[in-house]
Amino acid sequence: MIQICITSRLSSLPIVVAYKKGYFEEFGVKVSLHLNTHHKAILPLLDAGRVEAGEIPTIAYLQESFLKKSKLKRIYKGIYLYHSPLSFYSRFQFKPEDLTRNKAYILPVPHINSVERLFAEKFLEEYAPKNPVKVRYIDTPGFLEEKEFLKPNCLGLVSDSFSSPFLKNFQDFGNSLDLPILKPNTLYPSTLLAFSGDAILKTGREVSGVLLAVKKAIDFLQNTTNQSTGNLWDDLQLSHFYPHLRVGETKNLLTAHPLIQKGIFSHLGDESSLYPLLKDVYFRLIRRVIQPEAVSAALNFEEILSALEPKKVFDVRKLSSFQEPTNVKLHAPSQINYRKLNAVRHLIVDVNSLVLDMLQGNYGSRLNTDETLQLDNRVKVLVNSMLDSFNAKIELQREEITELENLISILEIKLDRSAVDLQYSEEKYRYLFEFSREAIALVDADTGSILEANNQFRLLTGYTRGDITKMTIEDIILGKQVSSQLGFGSDLSSDTMLSLPDVEILAKDGTKVEVDISFTSILLSPKKRYQVQFRPNSERKEQERLQHEFISNVSHELRSPMTNIRGYLEFFKSDTSLPFNAEHTNMLEVIDKNAKRLSFLIENLLKLTTSREKDKEVEVVEIFDPVPVIEDVIHMNSHLAKGKSIEWDLSLKKGLFIRGIKFEFSQIITNLYVNALKYTFKGKIGISLKESNGKVEIIVEDTGIGIDPTYKNQIFDRFFRIPSSDNKKIGGTGLGLSIVKSLVEKMSGEIFVESTMGEGSKFSLYFPKINATV
Repeated sequence: MIQICITSRLSSLPIVVAYKKGYFEEFGVKVSLHLNTHHKAILPLLDAGRVEAGEIPTIAYLQESFLKKSKLKRIYKGIYLYHSPLSFYSRFQFKPEDLTRNKAYILPVPHINSVERLFAEKFLEEYAPKNPVKVRYIDTPGFLEEKEFLKPNCLGLVSDSFSSPFLKNFQDFGNSLDLPILKPNTLYPSTLLAFSGDAILKTGREVSGVLLAVKKAIDFLQNTTNQSTGNLWDDLQLSHFYPHLRVGETKNLLTAHPLIQKGIFSHLGDESSLYPLLKDVYFRLIRRVIQPEAVSAALNFEEILSALEPKKVFDVRKLSSFQEPTNVKLHAPSQINYRKLNAVRHLIVDVNSLVLDMLQGNYGSRLNTDETLQLDNRVKVLVNSMLDSFNAKIELQREEITELENLISILEIKLDRSAVDLQYSEEKYRYLFEFSREAIALVDADTGSILEANNQFRLLTGYTRGDITKMTIEDIILGKQVSSQLGFGSDLSSDTMLSLPDVEILAKDGTKVEVDISFTSILLSPKKRYQVQFRPNSERKEQERLQHEFISNVSHELRSPMTNIRGYLEFFKSDTSLPFNAEHTNMLEVIDKNAKRLSFLIENLLKLTTSREKDKEVEVVEIFDPVPVIEDVIHMNSHLAKGKSIEWDLSLKKGLFIRGIKFEFSQIITNLYVNALKYTFKGKIGISLKESNGKVEIIVEDTGIGIDPTYKNQIFDRFFRIPSSDNKKIGGTGLGLSIVKSLVEKMSGEIFVESTMGEGSKFSLYFPKINATV
């Protein structure tokens, strides 16, 4: 089994593709992939022989190749993986003079010995030669690059738009500067596949199979096209290896990406592109300057690539590239007799082994302890206890992650269901909109353009769908009342409502159609829309005409008997010979006042049933105290309470004056008081009058049957009566509250109603308070 360590950067993609597509099995090699966060962890694992192969930075390999090591400790080159068209990116376009030595900057790099780090040094040297700055290079895993890049003290980042996709949204200095380091079309060998000395010594043939499989994957990536990779990346399921990239983002990156076509995945490399970066670079561990000739020899892959060309498995140990690395033989630490070491050195070796185990993913590894009380053993016990504590926390976090994953799965299912429900709702709304019996159009609130209209609207106007999309609402509605009241393009409230009766609209054939229009604002997406309803008003006008005719006929028919009633009443009142006592006289007065009230109602029926008032009589407006009028109304209608267990609660403050017609005000109080008596079988009726916020407040309340909240907004409509068995028994015309509302508004007043079924109703009237001296 060959274990290969890779990072979560896209530079490892050839190894992942070879693994997912079965290329390793094709060449007879069993491979397991171990995902590591950083190159820093892969190098010591290779050095210790814990893993057979791994992805490492080219410059890090270059440094390792100049160290004197034994075959076991040596890291062997295998094949190039990734070539990067490097550039310098920043959150903003800074100038050389903006850099200051007084500030310490940071710059994320994949590894301290990486081509990105050398490129950054060379770029800053060329960009600001007279203004050197303090830069601290931070080894950063791929999934943390964006977080470090966005920090305020981060100077920038050296990378490309493929391995770091988020950089496409920031400033690329390569597009705006002409520096030698920013040469276009230059690819720098960034990472390569390397092998441990132990793998070369023990599994020579398997190593060649790994190289052949990776080379085939690189050739596959170079030949990707839109046609051949339509669903490839979904099928490979790469999210496990690149968790910091979204599935859709990964697919968009890999499907015929321009940089892939340019050759960023290639087993052929040009080491000469590294020479400008390596010049005068001093490696402290090597204590020497690397010359171009030495680089060319260390990065010469010709022998390996030639051996791979037949595409057959062979023993790599026969190649000179995998022979004795140096003339001086060194001993690997594993060959040293640790029993001769002292306790502290023994402890260090054991801790080193433990760390390597954990880097390899074996978090259950522990130090060997005994029952002695020696210092090294006590330290081992403490380290093991610390690891147990950390493992317990990690296990809890894993359980939490599992729960979160389950929750996310549930939420995804619910989201899918919501999407289906939303689609169904949209289709249902569109169906109801299109086939509604009302003529409806959707209008843009900013421009007044008609966005859509349903079938009934098209039948009403004769316009087609093509005609409608080219028109505004003002092209259809004659007159300027719409634009003046709605103000298209202005900042209107989201609950705008407007009703326009008796409006003429222009049909396609040039005829004019009279309709009633209502505008209701709705929010669809971020923009505001108007839903406009068009109702032909010919039927409404015909109903009003018939209603007016009916009421007119009824009023005329009632005038004759009322004239006779009042005539005989006057006769009885004026005949002194009739033996009337005080009670009889009082009854005649009540009859007289109610007859006058009935005559007034007959005369005003037509005014309440038509918008065209004709032959207005001269009305006497006066300033009066409403209390006497209220007391008179209570006295005249007291006989209606006979036989009922009703209590009265009167609280009337005198000295408050209002303006209006006394008789009309008496009609308001009479209707409210009579309704309270009619709908209250037992309990209490209260009438109060007081001053409230500079107005005269009159409240009529009862403990009767109450008003159904469903019909609360309709009780003031003419001829409307709540459909209930109680109403049928009590009787009525449905005009009382309509008359009240009309007369209250005529006196510049307001009326409000509060009611609870089974508990009673409360009518509140507010009239402007008038100074009695006026």
